[in-house]
Amino acid sequence: MQIENYLSGEVYEMKDPHSGKPIAYFKTQVARMPEEVFNKNRHNMVYSNANSTWLYLVKKVTREECIELYGPITNEEYGIRGGWKSVTFGKTKFVSDYLRP
Repeated sequence: MQIENYLSGEVYEMKDPHSGKPIAYFKTQVARMPEEVFNKNRHNMVYSNANSTWLYLVKKVTREECIELYGPITNEEYGIRGGWKSVTFGKTKFVSDYLRP
């Protein structure tokens, strides 16, 4: 059994809430999949509270891709306790955890 049998045919973009730029690409789960298929692909499965459905991450944008698209890292923000907050590539700021170091 392949996971593709349980996913939408269309790939959707997930955008960074601050910059509005794409940070990941996903398909939605359209049919209940067997536990063994889910467990085999668990590392790419994310639950969306907004849609109350499971998403399958097809691809995450990397820091290297952002450097190519927007420029070198010009700022990286951390909170007072050292927790990561954001990264800026050129003039484009991202707050998505997908770009956390």
